[in-house]
Amino acid sequence: MPKFTETRIQETFPGSNLSPAEVEFAVAMERYMRLARRPFPTWHEVLRVALMLGYRKDAPKPAVERPLSE
Repeated sequence: MPKFTETRIQETFPGSNLSPAEVEFAVAMERYMRLARRPFPTWHEVLRVALMLGYRKDAPKPAVERPLSE
């Protein structure tokens, strides 16, 4: 199985114009799937990889109160 690198990701998906963050995520997922021998990771595993890369959910924005019907 060929090793996935940034160059391989971009060669595999020509014209996709992946951002650096998207390439980083794709490489991290390929590495995880290879090391864990998981060709189809669960969403739990995908979230774990994203968190390992430093992604965090933003704090929720406060709700804007709307006046009641006048």
